Amino acid sequence: MRNGNLLNNKGFTLLELMLVLLLCTLLVSVYIGIVSKVLEYWQEKNEEIRIHENLQYSLHFIEKNLRQLDQQQIEYFPESMQIISNNSLGQTSYMDFSGKMCYMENTYFYYHAGNRQLRINRKNEHNVVSINIDQVRIRELVPGTLVEVTLSSFDKYGKEHVLSSKIRISPRR
Repeated sequence: MRNGNLLNNKGFTLLELMLVLLLCTLLVSVYIGIVSKVLEYWQEKNEEIRIHENLQYSLHFIEKNLRQLDQQQIEYFPESMQIISNNSLGQTSYMDFSGKMCYMENTYFYYHAGNRQLRINRKNEHNVVSINIDQVRIRELVPGTLVEVTLSSFDKYGKEHVLSSKIRISPRR
């Protein structure tokens, strides 16, 4: 009778334990793969949102400063990519989209392509307003009346993000 109890042990064999460990390892590796893909997707979308917010802020800043200029005397010069007008104090004010460093005093803003920045130069300060702007394009849709400003930036994956706005630079006639 004693021999019968020894043969009827209800435990796990080494083979059963190895199969359970193998299945657990497979489940954990699949789970880690899914989680890593989800994190990668989340980081990519987070980067896109950050870039889009930066472009939106920059475009809003450009629109706001264009509205502060004297709308009766505003002029756009496509060859130099500059907008020139008077501010509320009657001083000549500039907006420069050429991509070069701008040393003219009372520059509402300018785009510096080398540093990928929008900057203000009102009193030779060269304050940075926005960073990581890869390209600023401006084109005149209606001469002397309507321009389209387009900003673009590349993310770390090489994808270009573009935002544009049509801005009236003089009152309706």
